[in-house]
Amino acid sequence: MTHTNETTPLADEDQAGFVKRLEAAGQRELTIRRALREHFDLSVDEVIAACAGLSSARHLELQDLRARFPDLNENRLTWKISQSLTIPKEDARIWAQTIIAQEDDV
Repeated sequence: MTHTNETTPLADEDQAGFVKRLEAAGQRELTIRRALREHFDLSVDEVIAACAGLSSARHLELQDLRARFPDLNENRLTWKISQSLTIPKEDARIWAQTIIAQEDDV
């Protein structure tokens, strides 16, 4: 569970600094998105854009999705990723294929 203090901007913190701090603290992408919506007056599209470059947060989010839905095949995992992260299906398919290929290598 995320503590409110961890996802509250510091007094002198702008949006970019806030996002970087949360990612560095190990927060998942959806947690960062929720915090942005709560503390900054951003549209959904602006939140998605602000989080687009958060590779660590995205990776944690994808790990969490797969852990919660370990038996999804490629098509269903693609759909789940696309819906959860609000990203195009084509991008989600690349993530799904990458995750499944890594599982096959183990």
